Amino acid sequence: EVHLGQDVAGRGGQVNYLRTELEAGFEYGVPFGLGAARRGTAGLISGWGGDSVRINDRFFKGGSSFRGFDVAGIGPRQLVVDDVTGAVIQEGDAVGGNAYAIGTLQIDVPLPLPESFGLGRALCVDFGTLGYLDASNRRTVDLPGTSRLIVDDSASLRVAAGISVFWDSPFGPVQFDFAQPLASEDYDKTEEFRFSTRTNF
Repeated sequence: EVHLGQDVAGRGGQVNYLRTELEAGFEYGVPFGLGAARRGTAGLISGWGGDSVRINDRFFKGGSSFRGFDVAGIGPRQLVVDDVTGAVIQEGDAVGGNAYAIGTLQIDVPLPLPESFGLGRALCVDFGTLGYLDASNRRTVDLPGTSRLIVDDSASLRVAAGISVFWDSPFGPVQFDFAQPLASEDYDKTEEFRFSTRTNF
């Protein structure tokens, strides 16, 4: 199943951009009666008419969109660094990215319980990247002393693996995620446990 969406802003407004997002998912059977699924999402936003992309229009990923990381936990981030040693003095806010690509591999592993319990579990791996800001959004700001404010936009690969538990509760389907980041930046905000309402894979 594949979904493609586009959003255009401009023509009389104060912001001009084109946003495109693609989502694809596939489910199939594997040996020993297990189920497997692959899912991929990608997005790109770019300004036009001389406009750069504003922070409110950029992509932010983490939480339910990337297990193992907090909401807005990955991607470009403001950092205060020592201009002499290069050491990070303070971690600032996430500033989002203009492009992302995230993939998920998931294998459903049945629990030894009656189906009436409404419980399921899956082993999962999430991997991807977020970044690619406009040059105007990566400017360095000199601060008092020997420090400066930078935006780290390395767009490096992030990877997290874990287990998800699904429950068709009397109040609706819910999901418990237990995930451990395997590849990340030091300034990323991780989240090893998350509870959320379940969405279709």
